[in-house]
Amino acid sequence: MGRMARRTPPATETAAEGNGVFGWIGRVVVRSPWLVIGVWIAMAVTLTMIFPPLAVLAQKTPAAVLPADAPSVVSQKEMTEAFNEASSDNILLVVLTNEKGFTQADETVYRDLVNNLRAQTEDVAALQDFISVPPLREILVSKDRKAWLLPVNIVGDIGTPKASLATKRAIETVRKTVAGTEVTAFTTGPAGTFNDVQDIGERDRITIEVATVVALLSILLMVYRNPLTMVLPLITIGVSLLAAQGVVAGLGTLGLSVSMQTIVLMTAMMAGAGTDYAVFLISRYHDYLRGGDSSDDAVRNALTSVGKVITASAATVAVTFLGMLFTSLTVFYTVGVALAAAIAVGCLGAVTFLPALLVLAGRRGWVKPRRDLTTRFWRRSGIRIVRRPAANLLASLAILVILASTAALADYNYDDRKSLPASSESIRGYDAISAHFPLNASLPQYILIKSPNDLRTPKALADMEQMAQRVSQLADIDLVRGITRPTGESLEQARLSFQAGAIGSPLNQAADLITGNTGNLNLLVYGADQVADVLGAVRGQFGQVLGTVNVLVQVLDQMENQFGGNKTLGEFDNAEDLIGSIHGLGGSLGTNAGDAIATFDQNVDPVLNALNASPICNADPSCVASRDELQRAANARNDGTLDLIAELGRELQGVQPDQTLGATTNTLRGTLTAIDQALQSAGVSSPSVLRAQLAQLEFGVNTLADASRKVADGVQLLVDQTKRLGVGLDQASAFLLSMKREATTPAMAGFYIPAQILTGEEFRKAASIFISADGRTARYMVQTKLNPFSEGAMDQVKAVTTAARSAQPNTTLADATISMTGFTVTLADTRDYYKHDLRIILTATILVVFVILVILLRALVAPLYLILSVIISYLSALGIGVVLFQFILDQPLHWSVPGLTFIILVAVGADYNLLLISRIRDESPHGIRSGVIRTVTQTGGVITAAGLIFAASMIGLQFSSISTLVQIGFIIAAGILLDTFLVRTVTVPATAVLVGKANWWPSKWDPAPIAPRKKPATSEPVAAGTT
Repeated sequence: MGRMARRTPPATETAAEGNGVFGWIGRVVVRSPWLVIGVWIAMAVTLTMIFPPLAVLAQKTPAAVLPADAPSVVSQKEMTEAFNEASSDNILLVVLTNEKGFTQADETVYRDLVNNLRAQTEDVAALQDFISVPPLREILVSKDRKAWLLPVNIVGDIGTPKASLATKRAIETVRKTVAGTEVTAFTTGPAGTFNDVQDIGERDRITIEVATVVALLSILLMVYRNPLTMVLPLITIGVSLLAAQGVVAGLGTLGLSVSMQTIVLMTAMMAGAGTDYAVFLISRYHDYLRGGDSSDDAVRNALTSVGKVITASAATVAVTFLGMLFTSLTVFYTVGVALAAAIAVGCLGAVTFLPALLVLAGRRGWVKPRRDLTTRFWRRSGIRIVRRPAANLLASLAILVILASTAALADYNYDDRKSLPASSESIRGYDAISAHFPLNASLPQYILIKSPNDLRTPKALADMEQMAQRVSQLADIDLVRGITRPTGESLEQARLSFQAGAIGSPLNQAADLITGNTGNLNLLVYGADQVADVLGAVRGQFGQVLGTVNVLVQVLDQMENQFGGNKTLGEFDNAEDLIGSIHGLGGSLGTNAGDAIATFDQNVDPVLNALNASPICNADPSCVASRDELQRAANARNDGTLDLIAELGRELQGVQPDQTLGATTNTLRGTLTAIDQALQSAGVSSPSVLRAQLAQLEFGVNTLADASRKVADGVQLLVDQTKRLGVGLDQASAFLLSMKREATTPAMAGFYIPAQILTGEEFRKAASIFISADGRTARYMVQTKLNPFSEGAMDQVKAVTTAARSAQPNTTLADATISMTGFTVTLADTRDYYKHDLRIILTATILVVFVILVILLRALVAPLYLILSVIISYLSALGIGVVLFQFILDQPLHWSVPGLTFIILVAVGADYNLLLISRIRDESPHGIRSGVIRTVTQTGGVITAAGLIFAASMIGLQFSSISTLVQIGFIIAAGILLDTFLVRTVTVPATAVLVGKANWWPSKWDPAPIAPRKKPATSEPVAAGTT
């Protein structure tokens, strides 16, 4: 197979007498391999027995998404305490659907489910249902009447064992209640999603571990082509992983949060890094065997030479992971501590447990090196790079830059639903919600107002409504609900427009009534005037007639005294003229009395009825007096006074010539006396004599006429005032009704809740939802039109907070604190913390790796381009991930992917860089070019094997059902393969050749000459290669 060659270890790595820590470890391991193995097994078993399994610990000490002092977390806690509720973010959304439309039987199922869950007090903290709170029906029932929402607050904080068990029991209750009915139930929401993540993570963990082991076995079998050699790294990894899990479990009992993602990543990292360390050690062990060393000497020498490289590599990775302690998001700092501990345990196992296995297996000849098959290929690669370093460097950089440029096109996903498979229960539930409800309706945000004062006052409520108005006017805000707007619109009864309309409506009715009765009022005026006119005319005529009657009675009285009462009228001279005058007088008196009676019949009663019903007349003393006078006149008509006057007229008309003076005088006197008595009953005093009676009768008629004129004038004034009142009422009602119609926008309507409403039952019901029991904390639910998982919705959180706080100055809210909480607010905080943490991760990782490289290499130049190479390698891998997931699979990268992959790729890349550059320096006693050729020839296979193994350990993540782990695994595997086949084999060697001796500046590199080779104990020809 071409020219044969032997390889020897570098001259600087001396034989079995190696000193230092690793020389001592080598001697201990060689002397007591079983003791070392026994200690490791005992330690792994003891830790496993003392501490609970990580899977159990992950449920007992879950990793919260945000730190406890995050604004949304603080606000959530304050709201929970103020309203005495369970954690509002631990919500199980129950979605009930019936695509045929709900029936009465379905509503019975809903009612039964509500009752069953409400009875489950150890698991359910609160329910939001439209059975106990009917106004919620508008929100919890879909527009198409085919879906119901039932938000269930689960006891405990999300992710805790108590909450997890409560969630599972609540889900089981839902399933049992709807079983055998026409209703289909889905469970989703934060609690449902977390439940799915836990279940899927636990189920996938076994699959991932099996896939990882199979991938590692395949790669190791190809590398070593020896089943026994292949088993040693796996045994080491298995024991180290048990011990590492025990250590992390111990940290978990001390308070470190652990998640299923941490367990999966720790397993993958242990498999990859542990196998890499094993490959480094076994490769160097084989080098010494090929150089002629015995198995025990080869173990000691390999450990002495490569132990410091493995330790430095592990330290680089572990310290880089520990840098994550400075981050805020638990997804970073908890993973960082766990991975750092796992790497430390893996390194310790690689330099103690694995050498002990090599000692036992090597003594039996089970791990002899196979013939190399790749040495010639790598030697030719080294020669090609040295001959044309610039071209190789430019070509490799061109590929890396093109790939890295696509990373700038990345869109990151904050929607955890997309991390789960479409078949999971929570995703099916979200799909059901999206089909019948706006998604944002199920994931509301809250504005939280904390004040030192009671907010249940009209002024405070009006100020909060103004705040809500400002928020509701922002772009893409769907609705704002709270104590002043329970349904998303401000209370209609509290708007000034509504109150003005409530006053204006009856005023308008009064105005319409007055306007509609204008004819009657005019008739009243006309009747009153007619009464006054007729009575005025009657007064004049009565005055004349009664005066004539009075004279007539006087004349008749004198004639009776002179001629005697038995003399008849016909016996006097001119008797005919006398009797004719008497008849004419009687006719005139009868006509006037008849006209007065007709006028009273037609007009007096309506006028009196109007005056009696008038509140204005009742309030006016002069009107009351005039009304009383008119009433007496009416009484005179009703009691026959006017009839008596008419009778007097008839008696005068009936006087005959044969009547005696006495009889005529007596008849007239009797009638006048009756009239006088009637006038007395009408309030007119009368003298006792006939003349006085006539005078009183005339006076009574005059008084009646005067009263009727006063009444007519009063009626005219009353009607005029009533008409003016009608005009005023009409104008007032028109103004108020116009306000009701036109002042409907919140800015125009105004807001006022009368104090008496605050004690009403309806207000108390709303207050229990939106205002705390002490009245000092209020909340408003904000529903956005945007996707609550989108970055646009996250940006909107800041706009809402700013708008709400802008309503504080010069109001009762001036000394209140306003904050927000809710799902989208949590995502916005997560994004802000992530950006902050990413800056820390980038800075800390680069500084830590650079400093470690400077210390180990005692140089500045080489570490600079080495750190740049791992950065561009990372960006290239990220770009590949963007192309695959975002553009091909239409799955934007999860927000946590860039940070986690950066740390791992930079740390592992620095690991490979350290191995490569240190070997170049060791192999360069005659110059960089020869050193690069020797390094590429001798380490190409090792680096390739290590890279393939690490990538294979990440392949197991591709079997996860959680897309975030799939993305992380793929990008890390892509980055490792780029490092393996491009950066570490082309870019870095070409750069080292071009930089030359300046690689080691400012130190002066003076390598020792290569020592003469030992003659191998057994001559074994090998092809150019490394393993």
